[in-house]
Amino acid sequence: MKTKIRLNLLTRLGGIVLLIGVVVIALVALMGWRAGWRTLAAFKDTMQIAGILQIGIGFMGVKGNWEGTRSFEYQYSLSATEKGSWGRTQQTLVDFAQSYAFMLIILTAGGISLLIGWLV
Repeated sequence: MKTKIRLNLLTRLGGIVLLIGVVVIALVALMGWRAGWRTLAAFKDTMQIAGILQIGIGFMGVKGNWEGTRSFEYQYSLSATEKGSWGRTQQTLVDFAQSYAFMLIILTAGGISLLIGWLV
């Protein structure tokens, strides 16, 4: 049963990464078409820039989530709930996992964009 759940999770994450990659490629192609690019070098450079931007967004997402969940107001609101110490610890771990899951997805998509830019 756990193997099936892990396989479903990996399939879903792979689909999300693939969707992000297709959207980025489509945006770069649309931008190139609108700008009238005629050489492959322009597409290559833009794909590399798109990959670097995606990686930056991944790191900023972790930083933003960290600052949002580590702020005094957020921590104070958690202490005012009916959750005990164990419940608050679990919520902290969920927040932590969500921010790093976002970063992993975006870093993978950015790495694919960089790879496409290098291989073209």
